[in-house]
Amino acid sequence: MSTPRDNDAWIADLRAPGPRKDAAIIDLLAWLQKRLFFYLRDRSDLRSRHDEELQALSADFAQESVIIILEKLDQFQGRSKFTTWAAKIAVHQALGELRRARWRDISLQAATRDGAFEPDFLRREDVMSPEGGAIQQEAMSVVMDVMQNELSQRQSRALYARLVLGEPSSILAAELGVSHNALYKLIHDARKRLKARLLERGLSPEEILSSFQ
Repeated sequence: MSTPRDNDAWIADLRAPGPRKDAAIIDLLAWLQKRLFFYLRDRSDLRSRHDEELQALSADFAQESVIIILEKLDQFQGRSKFTTWAAKIAVHQALGELRRARWRDISLQAATRDGAFEPDFLRREDVMSPEGGAIQQEAMSVVMDVMQNELSQRQSRALYARLVLGEPSSILAAELGVSHNALYKLIHDARKRLKARLLERGLSPEEILSSFQ
């Protein structure tokens, strides 16, 4: 970590605009990736994995965790070190990802038709209840509108590949021809726009992500 920070400094830097925030995000990503690597390496169900694979998993989990942490900054009450609080969120995120077994070896090109974003996962008919069907239809309307009218094609592809298919960020970044930091920004901006539109409709992002899966 390039610059030691206390709790107040972490919060201030992550809320600051421009390079100051970017530097804090890079430091937080590096710190979380290191902690997650040691956490994953100590898990009995992952001991057969090579360190290179665990490093890749840690990088993916850290990126997703930073997005969640930025959204939850207002919930940090200072009762522990900021990094301890952030690590708990990251571990919880990692456990959720592992339980869902979201790592699918699917290329981004195979997930699209002629380069166009077509989220067939939103059109499934196996809903569990009328309420679930209503949420699904509302989700389809909101997501399709945002994807088609408010996000760039690259943002749409990145959001779909990372959050729906669970494609590893290292592979996705290579397919899109962008750096890890640029990929993080693509997904972060797309999620932020989508979340705002969902909240306007009275739908929680958690409900929608659940319907995606």
